[in-house]
Amino acid sequence: MTKEYGGTVYLGTVGSDTEVGAARDSIEKVQRRAGDSLITYVRATKGYEARQLHFNNFIEGKHDFLFLMDADQIFPADALERLRSHKLPYISGYYLRRRHAPILPVWYEYGPRGKWPMQPMTRDPERGKLTKLGASGWGCILVHREVVLAVEKLLKGEPFVIEDDMDLWPYDLPRVMAAVKALELLRDTRPDEANLYPAMAEHIRVLREEIRPLRVVKDSVGSDLRFPFFAREAGYTLWGDPEVRCSHVLNYPLHPDDYSATADEYRAQMTDTTIKEMAGEASRIRKAIGATR
Repeated sequence: MTKEYGGTVYLGTVGSDTEVGAARDSIEKVQRRAGDSLITYVRATKGYEARQLHFNNFIEGKHDFLFLMDADQIFPADALERLRSHKLPYISGYYLRRRHAPILPVWYEYGPRGKWPMQPMTRDPERGKLTKLGASGWGCILVHREVVLAVEKLLKGEPFVIEDDMDLWPYDLPRVMAAVKALELLRDTRPDEANLYPAMAEHIRVLREEIRPLRVVKDSVGSDLRFPFFAREAGYTLWGDPEVRCSHVLNYPLHPDDYSATADEYRAQMTDTTIKEMAGEASRIRKAIGATR
């Protein structure tokens, strides 16, 4: 029997000092249930710092779900109610990246766990049907406490939300330093071979367990992909609801060519752009992995 997730929700928004009236109004109108929190607004220069603050608040509290919203989006009033109605541990609303050339969804395609690079979604998700995701952004996301605690174990003391290159798996730094110091002690004291080689083997084993390559390359993947990646590693399926449709606000000079362009032309442009981006990342990863062998 599939587990159903329920309970109360902590609601948080992330934005800058400049507010969009229509977005703020829509956030205030998001429907809540008895026991849910008030909406906590956090303004910050760096969005990942504000989101981490919401995680801190959530961990310290007793709510079952964390619901994060970006303050530059316009939300349907039933956004939270619809997401929680699915009783899933991780589910995202549907919105587009804050860009226009090309227009792209914020979702990533579902694929093999742990595979890089992730493939951005370029298709129009099927309406009325939940979509399995490889990753999603932070703009309209509902996550159960169980997922947060499972990811916390994998992060080994790292924050939930940081701008990261994900070149290595999270590691236990005290354990790494203890192994390094132990190896230094063996070098300096020079015990007999009967003790030296078994001790060296044990400390090397510890370092190999902790210092594990992930993406290998140093270019940042941002914070949007990191938490979903580890949520999947913890064994959870990520879902998206294409009926929770949020509008992303941006300043954009509207041109007649935008009206002339057909959906098919846009989709071809999106696909071409993402294929080039993925090919570049895949090439860097292959080169980096080859250099480590």
